[in-house]
Amino acid sequence: MEDYKVTSTSMNQKEFFSKDDGTEKVDEAYYRSLIGCLMYLTATRPDILYALKFFLSRFIYCASDLHLREAKRIVRYIKGTINYGVKFHKCQKFRLNRFSNSDWGGALDMKSTSGFCFNLGSKAFS
Repeated sequence: MEDYKVTSTSMNQKEFFSKDDGTEKVDEAYYRSLIGCLMYLTATRPDILYALKFFLSRFIYCASDLHLREAKRIVRYIKGTINYGVKFHKCQKFRLNRFSNSDWGGALDMKSTSGFCFNLGSKAFS
């Protein structure tokens, strides 16, 4: 994907995902491998976590061409934002903060989308 154009966002907000989206199915092993590699990056790239965890990883065993295109979109986004990331360093204040949110409105398959974030000091760790 070296010759692909970069994109400024990690996910198309107008796209709705489902198991039966009308596109042809892709090789599940390749899709799982791509999602697994991208999940590895989320330790220092939390900007891709939402798209990966709450949308694309739901379709690990029924991936279609639409899902693969969106996963490749994340790769194109990473290519354009290669200098982004979380840098961890020593912090004087060790204060635990937590945040959470959920959404029922954006799910066509009636599964809720929820998320959380834990910070220790000034950095997110989960």
